[in-house]
Amino acid sequence: MRLHEIERITIMEFRVLGPVVALGAEQSVAINSTKTLELLAVLLMAPGHRASHADVTSSLWPGQQPNANRIRQYSSKLRKAIPGIVQTAGRGFCHIQVDPQSFDYTRFQGFLRVANAARDSAVRLEALRSALDEFRGAPLDGLLSKGFEQKQIELTAEMRDATTACAFAELECGEAHSALQRADSALTRWPESDTLLEIKVSALRLLGREHLVEPLLAHWERHSGRPTVHLLLNGATEGPSTATGGAPPSPIRPTPRQLPSPPVDLIGREGQLDRMAETLAGRTPGRSRLAALTGMPGVGKTFLAVRAATLAGGSFPDGILYADLGGFSPGDPKRHAPLLARFLNDLGVRPATPTMDGMVSAYRTALADRAILLILDNARDEDHARPLLPGPGASAAIVTSRRQLHGLAIREGAELVDLAPLDRWDAIALLRARLGEERMRTAVPFINDLVEHCGGLPLALGIMAARIAGRPSQALAGMVRHLRQESTRLRSLDMGSESLSVRLQLETSYKLLPASAAKLLWQLTVHPGPTVSWAALRALEPDDIGGVNDAVDELMRMSLVTEPVFERYSLHDLVRVYTAELVDRQDEEERSRVVEKVLRFLLHNAWACDRKLNPARRLPIGEGPEVEVFTPTHARDAMSWFEAEYATLTAAVGLAEKQGLDHYTWLLPMVLVTFQWRSGRHLDALKYLTSALEAAGRAADPADVAMVHRMLAGTYRSLANLPRATGELRQAVQVSESEGDVLGTALGRHILGILLRESGAPSEALEHFSAALSSFEQLNDTLGQGAALNGIGSARYDLGQHDVGLDYCQQSLALLDGKDDLNGLAHVLFSSGRIRLAMGNHEAAVIDFRRACDLYRSLTYSSREARTLVWLADTLRSANQLLEAEGAIDQARVLLRELGESDLDAAVERMRRLP
Repeated sequence: MRLHEIERITIMEFRVLGPVVALGAEQSVAINSTKTLELLAVLLMAPGHRASHADVTSSLWPGQQPNANRIRQYSSKLRKAIPGIVQTAGRGFCHIQVDPQSFDYTRFQGFLRVANAARDSAVRLEALRSALDEFRGAPLDGLLSKGFEQKQIELTAEMRDATTACAFAELECGEAHSALQRADSALTRWPESDTLLEIKVSALRLLGREHLVEPLLAHWERHSGRPTVHLLLNGATEGPSTATGGAPPSPIRPTPRQLPSPPVDLIGREGQLDRMAETLAGRTPGRSRLAALTGMPGVGKTFLAVRAATLAGGSFPDGILYADLGGFSPGDPKRHAPLLARFLNDLGVRPATPTMDGMVSAYRTALADRAILLILDNARDEDHARPLLPGPGASAAIVTSRRQLHGLAIREGAELVDLAPLDRWDAIALLRARLGEERMRTAVPFINDLVEHCGGLPLALGIMAARIAGRPSQALAGMVRHLRQESTRLRSLDMGSESLSVRLQLETSYKLLPASAAKLLWQLTVHPGPTVSWAALRALEPDDIGGVNDAVDELMRMSLVTEPVFERYSLHDLVRVYTAELVDRQDEEERSRVVEKVLRFLLHNAWACDRKLNPARRLPIGEGPEVEVFTPTHARDAMSWFEAEYATLTAAVGLAEKQGLDHYTWLLPMVLVTFQWRSGRHLDALKYLTSALEAAGRAADPADVAMVHRMLAGTYRSLANLPRATGELRQAVQVSESEGDVLGTALGRHILGILLRESGAPSEALEHFSAALSSFEQLNDTLGQGAALNGIGSARYDLGQHDVGLDYCQQSLALLDGKDDLNGLAHVLFSSGRIRLAMGNHEAAVIDFRRACDLYRSLTYSSREARTLVWLADTLRSANQLLEAEGAIDQARVLLRELGESDLDAAVERMRRLP
């Protein structure tokens, strides 16, 4: 070999730890043939740079037989590209001459030997970094033959191991930031490496970024399917020097005290605190030392749990553990394994095996001989809390959740404590505590609005108190105005974070609902009532009663719906405001369909009850298709139904009017009016009948418009406004007569006769009663005839014609006795009793009055019953039955007091003077 050729070889550099290249004077040597480059790679990686033809063939032409001529051909090309490199090595072999220090892989191996031999961490780290500097990409990059795949895998593994060792060395040398960067970068290339993950966790802890560890491990588990909980345990990531057996347990037991800051102004809740104290102390019969505290978002569950734990802390000398389980946070809830690992670390306990079962065993063993109080806040459900609960022993737990945790009561014997919103006085006390006396005086004029529109929710009250305290007093009126309006109320109760926003708190609960429950929630909002009956819920989805039942159960379990009365369901006011936004998101056609279902159900059920109270009433309602109708057996049942549904029915009138549904706007008040009259709600009747008259003018026949006028007349009569009542009646008669409506005319004349009697014009009244009787006879209307005959008898009584009057009353009695019109029958008996009293027949009068009282009582028509009792008392007194008379007056006074009368003597006298 010539000298200049030897010198050229010496200054060459060869690289395989990246793209395969040969460099001369730092310039890449052009090797145009891929197979020639592959031959160079084979020889560089071969021991002593000497390879057999079989080895060359298996790399360059895998699966083929060696071909010496072909190999010599590419050897010749390699010699031309790099003169002097190829040496003769005997038959069947190829050999190249390379300076060991010119080959990157040789240098890499040399640095590794230095690193492995080094006793000093800094020397080791420097050697490892130098070794890794030899890599300039993926090993053997650019080679196309499949014969190099195995070697590429081996070199990549060496690169990974060196990277791992280097990152460990950086941790040993206190270079956590460098270790984190190296591990982070390496994990993008080798994402399945447990060792690199462990290094990254250690680096994060050393850098004070503990909060990033758990999300990192959770992400790893989701993608790899392999457990990582062992990395959360103390001593699990102490670096390469940690003993394989793990850190020994601490000889001194730590005493954790992890309670958040206790609320300084917890108001009320004394009863719940007492119950929880008894439970935590183990003094609740049949219960474990577990209290499950539930309630709607923002009701103060965490505050109460912390206060209860603070008060009970002295009974748990071994510590208090607290964890927010995040069950209703926007992200994923906390997982059991990290929480168990954290608790074990806090208790100074290392499980024998770092598995889930091993941690649970170690955890319960640790709690069994200690008195620890756990607060597991914000659990999504029973299973979310269950693995963290203590077993039998001196330890106790408080679990809070928006969801009703009945499963914990059934299986674990928990004491269930359901937290309701604050009452008015506690809500005021909370505002005073938050605002201070001086600012509270400023808020006093607005206190009713603040309390009402915050709905007793401590979160809402606290937000408003903070906003008031942070603004000048002049801003208070504007803040309250926005709170009062439904469109801006939730905006007023939002301070920009999930924990300080009523809307966001409700949103997280809503998003966890199954589809059927979410649908029912907005449908409940469409329903106008403060409460909704079970029958009304079934009417929303009549073909899926089971689904409705499951949905309402789910809403109750999630504390979004309550059942204040058996089978009557309610939404909290702020829940209703939030769900009104959900309604706006629905398809308009679907909303209209639900409104129609709701109003149709209410109208047909109210109509069924009204017919029991007033069988003579005729309305163009007909039968309700696909509507489940409650049919009362007695008038008392009908009155009870109206009483339960009254607030809902009046709200339904408003809903119909708002939606422009004239059909319901006029018919709903008409089926309500009998109940309103009998229960003393005459001003309500006037309000809703006024709306009904306008709607009937647009949507109903003239006969129906006349009927509304008649109901208005009856209402004005009860309000002692006889001129207005008479005016309405005359208008009703005029409309009926102009339309040729015989029945409407008869009804109008009959009521007009009643008004004229009460106005002191019995003769004119007699004319109208007689005309009405003639029309009723023409129509063969038995109930109408009975009413008109009673009217004639009463007018004759007013004229002093007692015998004639009694005869008409007896005729009326004969027609009505045994019919459904109990009110008409009672009225006839009352009229008959008054006439008999005037005729001196006390015994018969008493019988009539007593029977009338019984009928009015069955109708729950308290005002008429009271009036009849007054007349009964006068009759008994006239018969010298003084003790019985006094009893009748006492009964009358009780009824009058229930009707809201304050001056009972004056009320009794008024009943006596009524015509």
